Amino acid sequence: MATVLVLATNLNLVCTAMIVAILGAGPAGMSCANACLSFGLTPVVIEQSSEIGGIQLGNFHPNLWLLGEPEETGREMSVRMARHFAALPLSCLRNSRVTSVHGKAGNFTLQVETPTGKQSIHAGAIVLATGTYPRSTPGLTALAEQSPRVIIGPLSETIRDDILAARVLILGGGDNALDHALFLAERDNQIRVCTRRAFSARQPFQSTCRTNPKIELRHDCEPDDLQLEDARIVATWGQIKVRYDWLLAMFGYLPNSNVLNGFAPELKPALSASGHVIADAWQRTTVAGIYAAGDLTETPQPSVPTALAQGLVAARAAERDAESIH
Repeated sequence: MATVLVLATNLNLVCTAMIVAILGAGPAGMSCANACLSFGLTPVVIEQSSEIGGIQLGNFHPNLWLLGEPEETGREMSVRMARHFAALPLSCLRNSRVTSVHGKAGNFTLQVETPTGKQSIHAGAIVLATGTYPRSTPGLTALAEQSPRVIIGPLSETIRDDILAARVLILGGGDNALDHALFLAERDNQIRVCTRRAFSARQPFQSTCRTNPKIELRHDCEPDDLQLEDARIVATWGQIKVRYDWLLAMFGYLPNSNVLNGFAPELKPALSASGHVIADAWQRTTVAGIYAAGDLTETPQPSVPTALAQGLVAARAAERDAESIH
């Protein structure tokens, strides 16, 4: 069972409790780390970004799924959880990336690039908690890199603060697309929502949008072309060109499983058809000693409460399995 952690000088840690390397510091990763401490394990969290809290840091809407704080936004919730997490007696490497993983259950070796250089972490178990990222296309990604008026995904304070009395094109037909159409309509914007097929949003969203004079819903309406002209977006449908002040692409999310690229072939867990990591009721993946929690897994209802619960279960499973590893 791996019990030695090699980190920067100011983070040196040698312990007798099994080390659990947790990849990702969103709700699932933070919950797992907190639970590991309760179960007598030593969590080491590795986070690619500079902030703790995950994708919800960009959510300016109230988090409807977490009971107890009905008006608390996703960002406020994340900051609150991150404050608790920061007070825990554990190591967290920010701005760090796992480049390779080798070994086996009880004796994994992770190579990590950190702001201070390359480091090795020896862990008995690994928990994948890297979440998701907004789905896009190469063309839209390129446009977003050229213009701040092209926004990929719903989690943006720019949507909250800067889009006023404008013409807005929203691509996508799910709940996020229509929810944001309603949000923007309240700010004196004119919105066209286009989806390449039928709308998949819940019927209450569709009904409310259809009765709003500031919102136009168009199915089977994927633009033939999108270009930037004079800092605005020009969408083309056949011979028709329409100029918009803002373009929002809301196509849902993809599992952030890129971290597995550095895993040895025999350590890569099986993925579902949608690319999510397959995990059982104990959050065990198909590889012994590797667990997955949060939106990276294929859950019936991706949400913060689900992620928190799965992070807890993954820690409990690691504790139970440690007895057989030792």
